[in-house]
Amino acid sequence: MSRIEIKEDNVSINRIEERCINCGMCKKTCESINNIGNDCLNCGQCILTCPTGALTPKYNYKAVLNYIKDTNKTVVVFVAPAVRVAIGDAFGFNPGEFLEEKLVSVLKEIGFNYVFDTTFGADLTIMEEAQELIERINNKNTPMFTSCCPSWVLYMYKNYQEDVYKLSTCKSPIAMQGAMIKTYFAQNYELDSEDIISVALTPCVSKKSERELYPDTDIVITTSELILMIKELGINFKSLEDKEFDRLLGKGSSGGLIFGSSGGVMESVLRTAYFMLNKEKAPQEFYQLESIRGDSEFKETIVDMKKYKLKIAAINKIKTVIEKYEKLKDYDFIEVMSCPGGCIGGGGQPLVAIKDLENIRKERIKSLYVEDKEQKIKESYLNPEIIEAYNYFINKGKVNLHTNHIILAKNFTNVDKKSIMNDREEKNEKDFI
Repeated sequence: MSRIEIKEDNVSINRIEERCINCGMCKKTCESINNIGNDCLNCGQCILTCPTGALTPKYNYKAVLNYIKDTNKTVVVFVAPAVRVAIGDAFGFNPGEFLEEKLVSVLKEIGFNYVFDTTFGADLTIMEEAQELIERINNKNTPMFTSCCPSWVLYMYKNYQEDVYKLSTCKSPIAMQGAMIKTYFAQNYELDSEDIISVALTPCVSKKSERELYPDTDIVITTSELILMIKELGINFKSLEDKEFDRLLGKGSSGGLIFGSSGGVMESVLRTAYFMLNKEKAPQEFYQLESIRGDSEFKETIVDMKKYKLKIAAINKIKTVIEKYEKLKDYDFIEVMSCPGGCIGGGGQPLVAIKDLENIRKERIKSLYVEDKEQKIKESYLNPEIIEAYNYFINKGKVNLHTNHIILAKNFTNVDKKSIMNDREEKNEKDFI
Protein backbone atom coordinates (compact mmCIF):
# COMPACT_ATOMS: atom_id res chain seq x y z
CA MET A 1 0.00 0.00 0.00
CA SER A 2 1.46 3.34 -1.04
CA ARG A 3 -0.56 5.39 1.45
CA ILE A 4 -1.25 5.17 5.16
CA GLU A 5 -4.56 3.76 6.33
CA ILE A 6 -6.97 6.20 7.95
CA LYS A 7 -9.81 4.24 9.52
CA GLU A 8 -13.32 5.68 9.63
CA ASP A 9 -13.33 5.63 13.43
CA ASN A 10 -10.12 7.70 13.65
CA VAL A 11 -11.17 10.62 15.85
CA SER A 12 -8.23 12.81 14.85
CA ILE A 13 -7.69 12.55 11.10
CA ASN A 14 -10.01 12.44 8.07
CA ARG A 15 -9.27 11.50 4.46
CA ILE A 16 -11.29 13.03 1.61
CA GLU A 17 -11.13 10.16 -0.86
CA GLU A 18 -11.92 12.18 -3.99
CA ARG A 19 -8.88 14.37 -3.35
CA CYS A 20 -6.43 11.53 -2.76
CA ILE A 21 -4.09 10.80 -5.70
CA ASN A 22 -2.36 7.90 -3.92
CA CYS A 23 1.02 9.65 -4.18
CA GLY A 24 2.41 8.05 -1.04
CA MET A 25 3.54 11.30 0.59
CA CYS A 26 1.56 10.50 3.76
CA LYS A 27 3.30 7.15 4.15
CA LYS A 28 6.71 8.70 3.50
CA THR A 29 6.02 11.35 6.14
CA CYS A 30 4.83 8.81 8.70
CA GLU A 31 7.86 6.59 8.19
CA SER A 32 10.30 9.50 8.45
CA ILE A 33 8.79 10.81 11.69
CA ASN A 34 7.28 7.85 13.52
CA ASN A 35 8.51 4.80 11.61
CA ILE A 36 5.36 2.87 12.41
CA GLY A 37 3.75 1.99 9.09
CA ASN A 38 -0.02 1.81 9.37
CA ASP A 39 -0.32 1.82 13.16
CA CYS A 40 -1.64 5.42 13.35
CA LEU A 41 -0.69 7.45 16.44
CA ASN A 42 -2.96 10.38 15.47
CA CYS A 43 -0.09 12.89 15.27
CA GLY A 44 -1.39 14.30 11.98
CA GLN A 45 1.98 15.08 10.40
CA CYS A 46 0.61 13.53 7.21
CA ILE A 47 -1.93 16.37 7.07
CA LEU A 48 0.83 18.97 6.77
CA THR A 49 2.56 17.26 3.84
CA CYS A 50 -0.43 16.04 1.79
CA PRO A 51 -0.08 17.90 -1.54
CA THR A 52 -3.78 17.78 -2.43
CA GLY A 53 -5.40 18.52 0.93
CA ALA A 54 -6.94 15.06 1.05
CA LEU A 55 -6.01 14.71 4.73
CA THR A 56 -7.53 17.05 7.30
CA PRO A 57 -8.19 17.11 11.03
CA LYS A 58 -11.52 15.58 12.03
CA TYR A 59 -13.53 18.78 12.20
CA ASN A 60 -15.46 19.52 15.41
CA TYR A 61 -15.82 23.28 15.11
CA LYS A 62 -19.42 23.17 13.86
CA ALA A 63 -20.46 21.64 17.19
CA VAL A 64 -18.70 24.51 18.97
CA LEU A 65 -20.63 27.10 16.95
CA ASN A 66 -23.89 25.31 17.77
CA TYR A 67 -23.13 25.44 21.49
CA ILE A 68 -22.29 29.14 21.25
CA LYS A 69 -25.75 29.71 19.77
CA ASP A 70 -27.29 27.83 22.72
CA THR A 71 -27.80 30.57 25.31
CA ASN A 72 -28.26 27.97 28.07
CA LYS A 73 -24.62 26.92 27.85
CA THR A 74 -21.51 28.68 29.11
CA VAL A 75 -18.92 28.04 26.41
CA VAL A 76 -15.31 28.26 27.56
CA VAL A 77 -12.23 28.03 25.34
CA PHE A 78 -8.64 27.61 26.46
CA VAL A 79 -5.70 28.32 24.20
CA ALA A 80 -2.50 26.29 23.86
CA PRO A 81 0.82 28.17 23.58
CA ALA A 82 1.65 27.07 20.04
CA VAL A 83 -1.60 28.41 18.57
CA ARG A 84 -0.64 32.04 19.20
CA VAL A 85 2.56 31.77 17.14
CA ALA A 86 0.88 30.05 14.17
CA ILE A 87 -2.56 31.63 13.70
CA GLY A 88 -1.02 34.56 11.81
CA ASP A 89 0.11 32.30 8.96
CA ALA A 90 -3.44 32.34 7.64
CA PHE A 91 -3.86 36.12 7.80
CA GLY A 92 -0.73 37.63 6.31
CA PHE A 93 1.39 38.04 9.44
CA ASN A 94 5.08 37.17 9.61
CA PRO A 95 5.89 33.52 10.40
CA GLY A 96 5.97 32.94 14.16
CA GLU A 97 4.49 36.34 15.04
CA PHE A 98 3.19 36.30 18.62
CA LEU A 99 -0.53 37.14 18.45
CA GLU A 100 -1.84 36.24 21.89
CA GLU A 101 -4.03 39.31 22.51
CA LYS A 102 -5.48 39.36 19.00
CA LEU A 103 -6.26 35.67 19.37
CA VAL A 104 -8.19 36.34 22.57
CA SER A 105 -10.05 39.12 20.77
CA VAL A 106 -11.18 36.92 17.87
CA LEU A 107 -12.37 34.19 20.25
CA LYS A 108 -14.49 36.78 22.07
CA GLU A 109 -15.78 37.99 18.72
CA ILE A 110 -16.80 34.45 17.78
CA GLY A 111 -18.88 34.33 20.94
CA PHE A 112 -17.03 32.34 23.60
CA ASN A 113 -18.14 33.38 27.09
CA TYR A 114 -14.70 32.95 28.63
CA VAL A 115 -11.25 32.73 27.05
CA PHE A 116 -8.56 31.12 29.21
CA ASP A 117 -4.87 30.44 28.75
CA THR A 118 -3.80 26.78 28.71
CA THR A 119 -0.46 27.85 30.19
CA PHE A 120 -2.35 27.85 33.51
CA GLY A 121 -2.81 24.10 32.98
CA ALA A 122 0.84 23.88 31.95
CA ASP A 123 1.82 25.53 35.24
CA LEU A 124 -0.18 22.90 37.12
CA THR A 125 1.63 20.21 35.15
CA ILE A 126 4.96 21.79 36.04
CA MET A 127 4.13 21.89 39.75
CA GLU A 128 3.06 18.26 39.85
CA GLU A 129 5.69 16.90 37.50
CA ALA A 130 8.52 18.68 39.34
CA GLN A 131 7.35 17.08 42.59
CA GLU A 132 7.10 13.68 40.94
CA LEU A 133 10.57 13.99 39.41
CA ILE A 134 12.06 14.68 42.84
CA GLU A 135 10.25 11.68 44.34
CA ARG A 136 11.41 9.37 41.57
CA ILE A 137 15.02 10.49 41.93
CA ASN A 138 14.90 10.00 45.69
CA ASN A 139 13.39 6.55 45.17
CA LYS A 140 15.91 5.71 42.40
CA ASN A 141 13.02 5.17 40.03
CA THR A 142 14.23 6.80 36.84
CA PRO A 143 14.07 7.54 34.00
CA MET A 144 10.86 9.52 34.02
CA PHE A 145 9.33 10.28 30.62
CA THR A 146 7.06 13.26 30.10
CA SER A 147 3.40 12.46 29.40
CA CYS A 148 2.10 15.63 27.67
CA CYS A 149 2.17 14.27 24.11
CA PRO A 150 -0.77 11.88 23.54
CA SER A 151 0.81 10.29 20.46
CA TRP A 152 3.91 9.43 22.49
CA VAL A 153 1.82 8.05 25.37
CA LEU A 154 -0.18 5.94 22.91
CA TYR A 155 3.03 4.58 21.40
CA MET A 156 4.35 3.73 24.85
CA TYR A 157 1.19 1.78 25.68
CA LYS A 158 1.28 -0.10 22.39
CA ASN A 159 4.96 -0.94 22.29
CA TYR A 160 6.55 -0.62 25.73
CA GLN A 161 3.78 -1.86 28.00
CA GLU A 162 6.26 -3.12 30.55
CA ASP A 163 7.71 0.38 30.87
CA VAL A 164 4.49 2.43 31.04
CA TYR A 165 5.22 3.13 34.70
CA LYS A 166 8.14 5.27 33.53
CA LEU A 167 5.70 7.82 32.13
CA SER A 168 4.96 10.72 34.43
CA THR A 169 1.62 10.20 36.16
CA CYS A 170 0.71 13.84 35.53
CA LYS A 171 -2.08 14.61 33.12
CA SER A 172 -1.34 16.91 30.21
CA PRO A 173 -2.00 20.65 30.62
CA ILE A 174 -5.19 20.37 28.58
CA ALA A 175 -6.51 17.48 30.68
CA MET A 176 -5.74 19.36 33.91
CA GLN A 177 -7.25 22.58 32.60
CA GLY A 178 -10.44 20.83 31.51
CA ALA A 179 -10.84 19.27 34.95
CA MET A 180 -10.20 22.58 36.71
CA ILE A 181 -12.81 24.31 34.56
CA LYS A 182 -15.44 21.77 35.57
CA THR A 183 -14.54 22.11 39.27
CA TYR A 184 -12.55 25.18 40.33
CA PHE A 185 -14.03 27.56 37.76
CA ALA A 186 -17.55 26.16 38.11
CA GLN A 187 -17.51 26.52 41.90
CA ASN A 188 -16.14 30.05 41.84
CA TYR A 189 -18.73 31.24 39.34
CA GLU A 190 -21.53 29.13 40.83
CA LEU A 191 -22.11 27.28 37.58
CA ASP A 192 -23.35 23.74 37.08
CA SER A 193 -20.54 21.83 35.40
CA GLU A 194 -23.13 20.20 33.14
CA ASP A 195 -23.92 23.63 31.71
CA ILE A 196 -20.29 24.36 30.85
CA ILE A 197 -18.91 23.41 27.45
CA SER A 198 -15.11 23.40 27.63
CA VAL A 199 -13.25 23.71 24.33
CA ALA A 200 -9.52 23.15 23.96
CA LEU A 201 -7.90 25.10 21.13
CA THR A 202 -4.71 23.24 20.19
CA PRO A 203 -2.06 22.81 17.50
CA CYS A 204 -2.51 19.07 17.91
CA VAL A 205 -4.97 16.65 16.29
CA SER A 206 -3.91 13.90 18.69
CA LYS A 207 -5.55 15.82 21.54
CA LYS A 208 -8.87 14.80 19.99
CA SER A 209 -8.08 11.19 20.93
CA GLU A 210 -6.78 12.20 24.38
CA ARG A 211 -10.09 13.94 25.04
CA GLU A 212 -11.84 10.57 25.01
CA LEU A 213 -9.78 9.58 28.07
CA TYR A 214 -10.42 12.84 29.95
CA PRO A 215 -13.95 13.98 29.05
CA ASP A 216 -13.84 17.13 31.23
CA THR A 217 -12.72 18.69 27.97
CA ASP A 218 -15.85 18.51 25.85
CA ILE A 219 -14.44 19.42 22.43
CA VAL A 220 -10.99 19.82 20.91
CA ILE A 221 -10.49 22.06 17.91
CA THR A 222 -7.27 22.83 16.07
CA THR A 223 -5.67 26.06 14.88
CA SER A 224 -6.75 25.19 11.34
CA GLU A 225 -10.36 24.75 12.50
CA LEU A 226 -10.29 28.15 14.19
CA ILE A 227 -9.14 29.66 10.90
CA LEU A 228 -12.16 28.11 9.19
CA MET A 229 -14.44 29.56 11.89
CA ILE A 230 -12.99 33.04 11.47
CA LYS A 231 -13.35 32.95 7.70
CA GLU A 232 -16.84 31.44 7.70
CA LEU A 233 -18.04 34.10 10.14
CA GLY A 234 -16.50 36.86 8.03
CA ILE A 235 -14.38 38.29 10.85
CA ASN A 236 -11.54 40.63 9.90
CA PHE A 237 -8.81 39.19 12.11
CA LYS A 238 -6.26 41.91 11.42
CA SER A 239 -8.58 44.74 12.39
CA LEU A 240 -9.47 43.45 15.87
CA GLU A 241 -8.35 45.31 18.99
CA ASP A 242 -6.17 43.35 21.40
CA LYS A 243 -7.78 41.80 24.49
CA GLU A 244 -6.46 39.88 27.50
CA PHE A 245 -7.34 36.44 28.82
CA ASP A 246 -10.09 36.16 31.41
CA ARG A 247 -8.84 35.75 34.95
CA LEU A 248 -9.12 32.88 37.50
CA LEU A 249 -7.86 30.40 34.93
CA GLY A 250 -6.05 33.21 33.19
CA LYS A 251 -2.49 33.78 32.14
CA GLY A 252 0.19 31.28 33.14
CA SER A 253 3.91 31.79 33.54
CA SER A 254 6.25 31.97 30.57
CA GLY A 255 7.49 28.59 31.79
CA GLY A 256 4.08 27.26 30.75
CA LEU A 257 4.31 29.17 27.50
CA ILE A 258 7.43 27.40 26.26
CA PHE A 259 5.63 24.05 26.53
CA GLY A 260 4.88 24.69 22.87
CA SER A 261 8.50 24.06 21.89
CA SER A 262 10.55 20.88 22.10
CA GLY A 263 12.52 20.98 25.35
CA GLY A 264 10.18 23.53 26.91
CA VAL A 265 8.38 21.11 29.22
CA MET A 266 11.68 19.85 30.58
CA GLU A 267 13.21 23.31 31.03
CA SER A 268 10.15 24.59 32.88
CA VAL A 269 9.92 21.55 35.16
CA LEU A 270 13.59 21.86 36.08
CA ARG A 271 13.17 25.53 37.08
CA THR A 272 10.50 24.57 39.59
CA ALA A 273 12.12 21.31 40.70
CA TYR A 274 15.28 23.25 41.56
CA PHE A 275 13.26 25.60 43.75
CA MET A 276 11.44 22.73 45.45
CA LEU A 277 14.75 21.03 46.21
CA ASN A 278 16.75 24.02 47.36
CA LYS A 279 14.17 26.66 48.37
CA GLU A 280 15.91 29.16 46.13
CA LYS A 281 15.54 30.34 42.56
CA ALA A 282 17.33 28.27 39.95
CA PRO A 283 20.55 29.70 38.46
CA GLN A 284 20.37 31.69 35.24
CA GLU A 285 21.40 28.70 33.13
CA PHE A 286 17.97 27.15 33.82
CA TYR A 287 16.42 30.04 31.89
CA GLN A 288 18.46 29.50 28.75
CA LEU A 289 19.02 25.76 28.40
CA GLU A 290 20.16 26.04 24.80
CA SER A 291 21.36 22.43 24.81
CA ILE A 292 17.76 21.15 24.87
CA ARG A 293 16.11 23.91 22.81
CA GLY A 294 15.38 23.94 19.09
CA ASP A 295 14.11 21.38 16.62
CA SER A 296 16.98 18.87 16.62
CA GLU A 297 15.73 15.31 16.91
CA PHE A 298 17.86 14.48 19.95
CA LYS A 299 19.23 16.91 22.51
CA GLU A 300 20.94 16.04 25.77
CA THR A 301 22.85 17.58 28.65
CA ILE A 302 23.61 17.23 32.36
CA VAL A 303 22.10 19.77 34.76
CA ASP A 304 23.36 20.51 38.25
CA MET A 305 20.43 20.52 40.70
CA LYS A 306 22.82 21.33 43.59
CA LYS A 307 21.85 18.20 45.54
CA TYR A 308 22.54 15.97 42.55
CA LYS A 309 23.15 16.07 38.81
CA LEU A 310 20.59 14.89 36.27
CA LYS A 311 21.21 13.41 32.85
CA ILE A 312 18.40 14.67 30.62
CA ALA A 313 17.28 14.42 26.99
CA ALA A 314 14.65 16.10 24.81
CA ILE A 315 13.45 14.15 21.78
CA ASN A 316 11.54 14.99 18.61
CA LYS A 317 9.88 12.17 16.66
CA ILE A 318 8.93 8.68 17.81
CA LYS A 319 11.42 7.34 15.29
CA THR A 320 14.22 8.85 17.38
CA VAL A 321 12.89 7.17 20.53
CA ILE A 322 12.83 3.80 18.77
CA GLU A 323 16.44 4.20 17.64
CA LYS A 324 17.73 5.19 21.09
CA TYR A 325 15.34 3.44 23.47
CA GLU A 326 17.80 1.12 25.19
CA LYS A 327 20.28 3.95 25.76
CA LEU A 328 17.54 6.14 27.25
CA LYS A 329 17.38 3.88 30.31
CA ASP A 330 20.58 5.57 31.51
CA TYR A 331 18.91 9.00 31.68
CA ASP A 332 17.00 10.57 34.56
CA PHE A 333 14.45 12.76 32.79
CA ILE A 334 13.31 12.52 29.17
CA GLU A 335 10.92 14.72 27.22
CA VAL A 336 9.32 13.19 24.13
CA MET A 337 7.27 15.01 21.49
CA SER A 338 6.12 13.17 18.37
CA CYS A 339 6.03 16.25 16.13
CA PRO A 340 9.11 18.02 14.72
CA GLY A 341 9.91 21.04 16.88
CA GLY A 342 7.30 20.02 19.45
CA CYS A 343 3.73 21.29 19.58
CA ILE A 344 4.55 24.28 17.36
CA GLY A 345 4.78 21.73 14.53
CA GLY A 346 1.53 19.94 15.36
CA GLY A 347 -0.73 18.42 12.72
CA GLY A 348 -3.51 20.90 13.52
CA GLN A 349 -1.45 23.95 12.61
CA PRO A 350 -2.17 26.01 9.45
CA LEU A 351 -1.12 24.55 6.13
CA VAL A 352 1.95 26.24 4.67
CA ALA A 353 4.19 25.47 1.73
CA ILE A 354 5.94 22.18 2.46
CA LYS A 355 9.30 23.67 1.48
CA ASP A 356 8.84 26.38 4.16
CA LEU A 357 7.79 24.09 7.01
CA GLU A 358 11.19 23.80 8.69
CA ASN A 359 11.92 27.53 8.69
CA ILE A 360 8.41 28.39 9.90
CA ARG A 361 8.76 25.95 12.82
CA LYS A 362 12.03 27.65 13.78
CA GLU A 363 10.35 31.07 13.76
CA ARG A 364 7.57 29.78 16.02
CA ILE A 365 10.11 28.36 18.48
CA LYS A 366 12.07 31.61 18.46
CA SER A 367 8.92 33.61 19.18
CA LEU A 368 8.01 31.56 22.26
CA TYR A 369 11.48 31.93 23.76
CA VAL A 370 11.50 35.67 23.09
CA GLU A 371 8.31 35.91 25.13
CA ASP A 372 9.84 33.75 27.86
CA LYS A 373 12.75 36.17 28.07
CA GLU A 374 10.53 39.26 28.19
CA GLN A 375 7.84 38.14 30.63
CA LYS A 376 8.33 38.80 34.33
CA ILE A 377 6.98 35.54 35.77
CA LYS A 378 8.97 32.63 34.39
CA GLU A 379 8.27 30.10 37.14
CA SER A 380 5.03 28.27 37.87
CA TYR A 381 5.47 28.52 41.64
CA LEU A 382 5.45 32.34 41.37
CA ASN A 383 2.29 32.56 39.26
CA PRO A 384 -0.31 34.30 41.53
CA GLU A 385 -3.19 32.33 40.01
CA ILE A 386 -1.41 29.03 40.64
CA ILE A 387 -0.69 30.07 44.22
CA GLU A 388 -4.37 30.91 44.67
CA ALA A 389 -5.50 27.62 43.13
CA TYR A 390 -3.29 25.56 45.45
CA ASN A 391 -3.98 27.58 48.59
CA TYR A 392 -7.74 27.91 48.25
CA PHE A 393 -8.75 24.84 46.25
CA ILE A 394 -6.21 22.07 45.74
CA ASN A 395 -4.71 22.04 49.24
CA LYS A 396 -7.84 23.01 51.16
CA GLY A 397 -9.72 19.75 50.92
CA LYS A 398 -12.22 20.85 48.28
CA VAL A 399 -10.89 17.99 46.16
CA ASN A 400 -8.62 15.19 47.32
CA LEU A 401 -6.22 15.29 44.43
CA HIS A 402 -3.43 13.14 45.74
CA THR A 403 -5.55 10.13 46.62
CA ASN A 404 -8.14 10.16 43.85
CA HIS A 405 -6.04 11.74 41.09
CA ILE A 406 -9.22 13.07 39.54
CA ILE A 407 -7.77 16.35 38.35
CA LEU A 408 -4.00 16.37 38.17
CA ALA A 409 -2.93 12.75 37.66
CA LYS A 410 -3.81 9.94 35.33
CA ASN A 411 -4.49 6.35 36.33
CA PHE A 412 -2.52 3.61 34.60
CA THR A 413 -4.12 0.31 33.67
CA ASN A 414 -2.52 -3.17 33.59
CA VAL A 415 0.56 -1.75 35.27
CA ASP A 416 1.81 -2.09 38.82
CA LYS A 417 2.13 1.59 39.72
CA LYS A 418 2.77 1.08 43.45
CA SER A 419 6.46 1.93 43.22
CA ILE A 420 5.86 5.32 41.63
CA MET A 421 2.68 6.36 43.38
CA ASN A 422 3.41 5.29 46.95
CA ASP A 423 4.70 8.63 48.18
CA ARG A 424 2.06 10.64 46.30
CA GLU A 425 -0.81 8.64 47.75
CA GLU A 426 0.38 8.52 51.36
CA LYS A 427 1.69 12.04 51.86
CA ASN A 428 -0.44 14.58 53.68
CA GLU A 429 -1.85 17.59 51.92
CA LYS A 430 1.05 19.89 51.28
CA ASP A 431 1.43 23.45 50.09
CA PHE A 432 4.00 23.24 47.32
CA ILE A 433 4.37 26.99 47.01
